Amino acid sequence: MNTETKRHIAACAVGFSLPRYEDLPHMGLYLDQTVQYVNSFFRSFPGMELTASMVSNYVKKGLLSHPVKKKYTRDQIAYLIYIAVAKNVLSMENIQLMFRIQKQTYPASTAYNYFCEELENFLFYVFGLKEEAAAVGNDSGDEKFLLRSTIIPAAHKIYLDCCFAALRQEEAFWPDILSDLA
Repeated sequence: MNTETKRHIAACAVGFSLPRYEDLPHMGLYLDQTVQYVNSFFRSFPGMELTASMVSNYVKKGLLSHPVKKKYTRDQIAYLIYIAVAKNVLSMENIQLMFRIQKQTYPASTAYNYFCEELENFLFYVFGLKEEAAAVGNDSGDEKFLLRSTIIPAAHKIYLDCCFAALRQEEAFWPDILSDLA
């Protein structure tokens, strides 16, 4: 990979941040608004998106509770942001188990904020924007280890998807340049 491609890949993660629990919408969002809101945070990462039908299926399978008056709550939006990341490395059954563990251990706000910090931490590390991954949080319980064990491969998957997208783009670009030089 050339230096320009590496810079292009790293740029995917520059400035990435998720809203903290307190910053998620206070009022409910309709399905299309919810999907747009969640997807807005992952626009620079290829393949990281939810669709309305995916969200509806998560509700049907019991992964998410039914929306109230067709609106999705702050907790449901937090869960959907987690699902957008975790669905690439965990089965739906394991995501559901992670939610049960979280509900027994931490309030949604604490768990979600920790998830955001860890995801940002590892994305910046994996994309080469930080020298090393930081230690996030004070306790080292099994629940945090499970979450971190989900985030690490997810961050690598996101990185690989960005790499392959950049390489495809570079590959498509070269024939145009070569024909211009001929």
